[in-house]
Amino acid sequence: MNSFPAEVRELVLSNYPLILAALGGYFAIFLLISYAAKRRLTQKATDYIVASRDLGWLVVTFTMFASVLSGVGMAGLPGMVYSVGVPFVVSILAGNSIAAMLMWYIGPRIWVLGKEHHFTTPGDLLGEYYQSDTIRIYTVFASMLYNLTYIVAQLLAGGILLNVLSGNAISSGLGSVIIAIIVALHVVSSGLRGIAWLDLFNGLFILASLVAYGFMIIGAAGGGLAGVMEGLGTVRERFLTIPGIGDTYTTSHIYGIAIGLSVGSVVLSPAMWIRMYSARSKSHFAKISSLMLLLWALAFVMGTFLIGTYGRSVFSQVESPDFVSSLLAFKVMPIFPAALFLVAVLAAIISTTDTYMHTLTATVVRDLVGAVVWPGMDSSQEVKLNRSLILLVAAIGVLLALLNPVLITPLAIFAGAITVQLLTPLLGAITWSRASTEAALIAPAVGIGLTFAWELDFLPNPVPVHILPGLATAFFVNVFLFLLISFMTRPQPPEQVEKFHGVIAREL
Repeated sequence: MNSFPAEVRELVLSNYPLILAALGGYFAIFLLISYAAKRRLTQKATDYIVASRDLGWLVVTFTMFASVLSGVGMAGLPGMVYSVGVPFVVSILAGNSIAAMLMWYIGPRIWVLGKEHHFTTPGDLLGEYYQSDTIRIYTVFASMLYNLTYIVAQLLAGGILLNVLSGNAISSGLGSVIIAIIVALHVVSSGLRGIAWLDLFNGLFILASLVAYGFMIIGAAGGGLAGVMEGLGTVRERFLTIPGIGDTYTTSHIYGIAIGLSVGSVVLSPAMWIRMYSARSKSHFAKISSLMLLLWALAFVMGTFLIGTYGRSVFSQVESPDFVSSLLAFKVMPIFPAALFLVAVLAAIISTTDTYMHTLTATVVRDLVGAVVWPGMDSSQEVKLNRSLILLVAAIGVLLALLNPVLITPLAIFAGAITVQLLTPLLGAITWSRASTEAALIAPAVGIGLTFAWELDFLPNPVPVHILPGLATAFFVNVFLFLLISFMTRPQPPEQVEKFHGVIAREL
């Protein structure tokens, strides 16, 4: 995503006052939400990191929805549908169905343990159960890799978008800096509560924009869904059927991608884990998982599917598939709704950036500094260190954004493939009392290492990619090793099992 198409820039410049009004209106609401949350913020770490475990189920659901969507859902995923076809939509929907079920199952268990033992990060739970600082370091590594890659992608994409929305008055580099500063100040001043409240507004705005976009596509195509697909021409059959354009999206490949893109990102990313701690009640997760599934279905069917499919009909070739959603918006919508869609993309970028800045610093401070370097750190010191590190993370993010291009969807899949490796030790801590510390140390490490080796082509994947992508193969190796090593080594002592499995059994 190096530059927006020239025709989009020209349309923005010709309607600059209208677009500037939309952008100004959004930031006015942003500031009001940030100010309201700032007034509620205390100097306690639990308030800054998990909003005092007092977020309602609707806010938790929308902060998950808006945080994950980002530039991936608004630009990258429609671009993948444009490139691959309907089998990629099946990957998304399959993954989110699995993710919703996992959220319903593990959410209450994580919440119960967080409430009982005052956990605020993934490393708190896993490090305590397995009595290992090394496990904590794994979660810090996963958090740094996952969150920093997303921050870099969003800052660069947001800078380019702000350049367009400002009518070229702001360069893309300066745009990245401005977004980083705005987001950093927002996180520092309002903590997770401010992030979640903004995400509620952003999520509603994003969802409304995508649904309206979908209806306008249907209207522009004529003839309902048949009209949307009518212009696919010679690629129609390959576009609509497995294995899709490129012949790689077989049934097993679809579920392999779903593991990284949906399960790793929607359930097991550090940001989602922290949001599970922040819910007001363990009973909320049935509502959260059900509504999340509905929101994703609406976003991906009315947005991702229709944009990518009709984009393929209207544009036989584009400079970058990531721009299909923006190009098509100005084809099927009047200028103001099209401009609002670009502002909605910016809102998604901001929701992702503030979430992952907050999560990255929270995990580093709690699971690296607090657990290993400075064990005596108190709550107020933890908050101060979080706020200081936010500025450092913002600076590093801007620097990396200016030095690296963005590959939106592959980046999302790869980042999710790293965090999904934490599923085995998590299930051991909340479900399977036979799980051992040795298994939790070795199996995820092997899974992470193989993910790097196979996805970055350091080593050849023994399984053909059309059968399973490397990230899925690495995960299944992790599962096999976790089971094998657990049966070969000693489980946790009875008192440790009671602190976790016993508490869960009594509370649920």
